[in-house]
Parts: sequence; structure tokens; C-alpha cells
Amino acid sequence: MTLSSKTSKTTSSSAQKSPADGNPAVWPDSLKAYVGRCFASVGPSQRSAMEKNLKKVITSAIESTSLWSIDWDTRELPLDGIKAVDDGEDMLEKLKTDAKKRADAKTDSATEAVGAMCTSAPPPASYKSTSITFAKSDQQYSTTNGQASSSISKTTKRSAKWDQRSAEPETTEDSAKRKKTSIFAGTNYLGSNIEQERKEKRLMRFDSPSGNESTPTPVATPDYVSSTFVQDTEPEIFVGRSMRLEKKYLRLTSAPDPETVRPLHILRQTLDLLKEKWKSERNYAYICDQFKSMRQDLTVQLIQNEFTVNVYEIHARIALENGDLGEYNQCQTQLRSLYAMNIAGHPIEFLAYRILYLLHTRNRSDMNDLLIELTDEQKADDAIAHALQVREAMTDQDYHSLMRLYLSAPNMGGYIMDSFIDRERHAALEIICKAFRPDVPLRFLTDEIGFDSDKSCYEFLEKHALSQFIDESSLRLRAKDAYSTAQYNRMTAFKKIDIKGQI
Repeated sequence: MTLSSKTSKTTSSSAQKSPADGNPAVWPDSLKAYVGRCFASVGPSQRSAMEKNLKKVITSAIESTSLWSIDWDTRELPLDGIKAVDDGEDMLEKLKTDAKKRADAKTDSATEAVGAMCTSAPPPASYKSTSITFAKSDQQYSTTNGQASSSISKTTKRSAKWDQRSAEPETTEDSAKRKKTSIFAGTNYLGSNIEQERKEKRLMRFDSPSGNESTPTPVATPDYVSSTFVQDTEPEIFVGRSMRLEKKYLRLTSAPDPETVRPLHILRQTLDLLKEKWKSERNYAYICDQFKSMRQDLTVQLIQNEFTVNVYEIHARIALENGDLGEYNQCQTQLRSLYAMNIAGHPIEFLAYRILYLLHTRNRSDMNDLLIELTDEQKADDAIAHALQVREAMTDQDYHSLMRLYLSAPNMGGYIMDSFIDRERHAALEIICKAFRPDVPLRFLTDEIGFDSDKSCYEFLEKHALSQFIDESSLRLRAKDAYSTAQYNRMTAFKKIDIKGQI
């Protein structure tokens, strides 16, 4: 008996003939099915451990030149250090039983599924006359006459490039490079019919409802957004038709109705009416509501002219006069945008107001930006120069100069300073109580913290629990005893200010 006949007898009936060139990169079909069963027997978290075990087994088979002589259909799975899936030992026994059954009756379906995924083995003959197309969200690959097609995600682009190279004629240099590549390239996609069904379900999610293939729209296409959508999002320009002079303000919850919007010439008449009513009635709640209604009509009609600036300026001044810094801030924000369009108005006056407003909110970031943008011409204006002096006095804690500036504020700057002058008075009182011992005259306090009478100063001290430290006979404040209370009042006054400027 010859040596070849002895070898053929020791080899199982399922073992396949080794390739003539002895190239270990070409796997036997039974090994491919074996790898698929290995990965099907573990969960996603155990794939890396299984891959290490498989690498040891197959590397050992290659080194011992027994890759083609081992009966892979009956070989036990390398589950060393891996916990069996689902039922533990019962699952392991089941896998062993299944391995023996596969040795008796192998099916071509598992071999074809694995062969299509392997990098080196040529596709089966049954694929050569098939045209397969899979569509996915961002890429589409289709082949005909023997070139396999697959739709892959961005995370598997490297595997797709490897599959494309495998279909090209291989040179000696390419063969040498391939040997350096891990023999487990693409093993994450080998598995049983269950794994194949999961992949098919994932692909079905990208199919269109009609069953046709989805064709993604290129990002670089200029018509990425339809013209209908653009038309719907663009503001519609119209002219109102309402003839009513007065209208209650209501927040819009839908597209404005031209029948309820007043045109420009009616709004001019409304402004004249509101000026007269403000002078005679001084009803701020009514005036504020009517001005907000006017601003809304101007906004929906996209009217931005000198009349618009005039409306916002008048409303801002009335809001300052009534201490409504929230409404003033809304007007101020719109006025900045209108002034940036070079629409005539009073930008210098409202720039000075903005400096004082930022001092009230203690917004240092915006204040620094504003100071950088100030020009020499703007700094020369009396109102802006006054606002900058107020800032300097507050920075230096020079309450003496600050109170003098408060009493001489130009335009309506005094109304904005009203919002933070009490806060600065508490800071001044803390300094005075710390510096003057044992007591300080009430008359001195009246001058230093900016009151026009001793009565007003006493009422302020009484409101903040400091009048108890005043000697009624001599009208002097016991500074040492009042210091702790003055310190608490200052800490309470310097609490955070919200974006509207309201405490």
C-alpha cells in the first residue's frame, strides 16, 4: 500500500483536497462553515475572545500543514474561557451534537453564505448568473455577471475595498501583501442563518414603502431644499387693511391676518393719538399694550423706516419713566438693529442709556465690547461722557462722585440710574460705617448718598433697618453698631440680575 493511499484512509470523508500551490490563504469550505458556527455560538460581547481562540487553532493548523486534513465538521468549538450562550452547559452539549449532525448531512446553503463573505475563495457557480442589488442610506453597490454586490455602512468601508480587490487578477506582489493580512478579515460577518436574517432586516429598513430602491439625494446638489419649502419659510410681505386706530395686543399663534393689521398711514394716526392720551391720562398699562400692538403691526409688514425708529424710541422712553426695564430692553435691542441700517434716529442718546443699563446688569463682557467700539466723536458727547464717568466712579467705589453724577444725569439717564442707585447707596453706607467712628451726622449721610432731604434719607434708613441706630436727639447714626446691618444690606443688594435687568 502506497503512502498516498494510507493518507486518504486516515482523512475523513468530509476533508477536502489541498490546493496544488499550497497557499494557506485559501480556506476549505468546511473551515469556513466551522468559523461561522464559532461566531454564531457566542454573543456580540464575546466575539473578540472567540476570534483569539480561532486564531490560535487555525494558526496551529497552518504551521502543522494540517489545515486541509483536519475534519472541521466534527471538530469541537474552541470555547476555552468563553461562557456558553443562553443555557450554559446545555447549550455547549447542543453545539457538540449539532457538529456531529453536520458531519453526516452538510448543506450547501451554509457554505454558499460563508463563501460569499470570504475574501480569498471564488464565488460559487450559482452566483455567476445572478444580479443582486442592495440599497442603503448613503451608498449603493450593484454587480452583474459574477460580481457580488453589497450595501455597506460607513463602518465597513474597509471590508468593501478588500472584497473589490479580491475580484481583480492577483499578482505576485498582491499575494505577498495578502499573506500579511489577518486571516480573520471579515469574520464578523460569518455566521448562521440567524445572522443572515438580521442583516436582511437591517437592509429592509432602508427600502422605500413602494418596494423600490431608495436613491439618496447628493448633498452637493443645489436643489437639496425644494422650492416649495423655501417659499413657505420666506416671510410674506403684505399691507394691512384694518382702519382701527386702537387695537389690543395679542401674541400671534398663526399667520397674521391682513384684515386685523393696520397699514402705515393708520399707524401714524395711532401714534399721534397715543401721545395725546399719555399726556392726559398717564395710563402706562394701556399705553404699553397699544405700543406693543403697533410694534407687532410694523414687524409683520416688515416696515423698517424712521417711523419705526420713532415708535421704538418713544416706547423705550415711556418704559424708562415707569421703571419697566424689561420692556425698555426689548425696545433697545430692536433699536440697535435699526440704527445699524443707518435709519435716522437718536443713536447717541440710546448708546448712553445702554452704557448705564450695562452698569445696572453688571454685564462686564458686553461693556468691554462696547467700550472698544466707541469712537472719539461718541465719547465727546455729553450724555456718553456722563455715562462713562458713572462707570469710572462705580469701578473706583467713589460714591461721592457717583451721587453727584446721579443728581446731574442728562436726558433720561437718571431713570436708569434709579434702578441701581439704591444698590450703590448700600455699598456707600457700608464704607461710611466702617470709616466713621463712633457716629456720623444724618445731614452728612443725606449729602453723601444722594438724597435731596433729611426726611428722604431717614425713610431709606428706616426701610432697611438702620434707623434703630440713629440717636433721635442728635440725629446721628451710630456707625459702629450699624456696620453689620449695613454690610448685610450691601450683600443682599448685590444679587444676580436677570437678562431683562429685573431683580
